[in-house]
Amino acid sequence: MMRIFVTVIIIVAVAVGIFALTLPRDQLVRLIMFRDFFDVTLPILGFGALVKYLCTRRVHNTDKTR
Repeated sequence: MMRIFVTVIIIVAVAVGIFALTLPRDQLVRLIMFRDFFDVTLPILGFGALVKYLCTRRVHNTDKTR
């Protein structure tokens, strides 16, 4: 399931990049609003992921003397 999710995200990112290069200026307004949404949400999601990582880290016992 995660592999499908990552594939979809990569396809969307490539499509947005292609649209940014090929669309005329007047049609880029919608794409810019889409980009602004992610400019605002990505730092919040990143901070949430960091907090989740720090709160749910598991310590594994590794014995390097063997």
